[in-house]
Amino acid sequence: MNGTERVGDLASAAAAQWGDREFVRFGELALSFAEVDRWSSAIAEDLVRHGVGAGDRVMMLLVNRLEVVAAAIASWKIGAIATPVVAIYRTHELGEIVKDSRPAAVLSTKMLGARHLADELECCLQAAGVEPKVRYVADPEDAGEAWSLLPGRDQVPAGGIQPPEPSAPEEECLRLYTSGSTSSPKGVRLHSPSVIFGGRQFNYRLGIGEADTGLALAPVAHIAGFLAACLVPLTTGASAVILPKWDVGEAVRVIDECKVTWSLGAAVFLKDLVEEYEKRRDEGLHVLTHYVSGGANTAPELIERADAIGMWAARTYGMTEASGVVTLAPKESSLERRAYWDGKLADNAEARILGADGAPLPAETEGVITIRGVQLLLGYTDQALNRAQIDDEGWFDTGDRGLVTDDGWMRIVGRTKDIINRGGEKFSSADIEHVLHRHPDVSAAAVFGVPHERLGESVCAYIVPRAEAEPPTPEQLTNFMESQDVARAKIPTEWHVVGELPRTASGKVQKHLLRAARDGDSSVDVAPIAH
Repeated sequence: MNGTERVGDLASAAAAQWGDREFVRFGELALSFAEVDRWSSAIAEDLVRHGVGAGDRVMMLLVNRLEVVAAAIASWKIGAIATPVVAIYRTHELGEIVKDSRPAAVLSTKMLGARHLADELECCLQAAGVEPKVRYVADPEDAGEAWSLLPGRDQVPAGGIQPPEPSAPEEECLRLYTSGSTSSPKGVRLHSPSVIFGGRQFNYRLGIGEADTGLALAPVAHIAGFLAACLVPLTTGASAVILPKWDVGEAVRVIDECKVTWSLGAAVFLKDLVEEYEKRRDEGLHVLTHYVSGGANTAPELIERADAIGMWAARTYGMTEASGVVTLAPKESSLERRAYWDGKLADNAEARILGADGAPLPAETEGVITIRGVQLLLGYTDQALNRAQIDDEGWFDTGDRGLVTDDGWMRIVGRTKDIINRGGEKFSSADIEHVLHRHPDVSAAAVFGVPHERLGESVCAYIVPRAEAEPPTPEQLTNFMESQDVARAKIPTEWHVVGELPRTASGKVQKHLLRAARDGDSSVDVAPIAH
């Protein structure tokens, strides 16, 4: 890719190339590349009129809406930093994000269900001593003295204002707050080369282009949703459909109606889709063509089931810190590679596996994964995190363990904290979860180590039964594990059967909340199911 490209130039270039072709669809509303370019320019002009400019943060606290895409592009056009925030965050997390980002402009809605979303944001702004230059709402009925209506999609730039230049390629343009599965939100600072590469990688590896339609099923404020809804269309000419929220029946309807060809996200979405297609096999539905499934918790069996119904699916390894893409299987990859490996290193990416002493290990030797490449973050907003995770040569410590082949294929065995050490024997939580996902009555599983007086750690499992199934008993689950010929040390000795697992907005299981619930934290809502 061209290292001089600026993300702030993408929309006008896309409009010049693809003009009246559909860029993005939300419900019955569809906008062309030219329309999104014009709308974002009108928003950019209004931001400048309010004094927002280069380096300022523009925060969008919204559920999936077209306004997130338009406001992000508008921010880039004036050199500001687009800062989409997932609306799953409440004041506990939101207060920290506001204090860290100190936004010059905010965009929200008055209400989100029963939540007074704008009031929550206002409380956080006041507590942090932050006075934005402008507060926008997305809906006309919510505008008032303090909150202005965001320029609408039919508004055109009035002219007469000279906008600042987009940020230089090496400067921050996108800030995302990620809590992952273990900690409070971290501010991830990305620049033009990283986000442009993140979008184009889907063309490089899967051939996604003008003939394709993607489905943004994750929150658009999350890297997976943002890629599908914004970055991939802007960089490849593909169109996008945004789902308001995850509903597998609605997703299948949209995929069929719009002939959607690709999507990406957590394994939980793929699982729902595969099960829905299996149930409706005889309806002649258009099946989603490609699905990129993030995380080592994607069971190989799930990729194989997807293949059986005509869907190309692949495990992949990604993170917000790498603009969503660390590995991605090429389109021609075999089923075995897609099911049992977590993708091939993306173009321009390097991986180095380190041993306990910090020294590099040979190929196909398990250790701590460090990576570097153009797609990596500029850094966190927290300098302490930068010192802890990024060395002087630009190697980023992912906190994950795995191995890499000589030709760049990676396999993840879990987070460093997800390696269970039972009496000196170390094994991966993900490996145990994969076995549990084979159980016919198990919908989801999460496994982690818990303290054991004699062995150091023992294995604890949280299980969600299938909706139509009788919840399996600990004895039945233990017998099943034994029938799978796994090492006895891997069989959980502590079982919890619950209604659902706590997850991040992107669908990743939050094991730190499960640990807290196990330790008696009543604030964590993990409801057990009686046998």
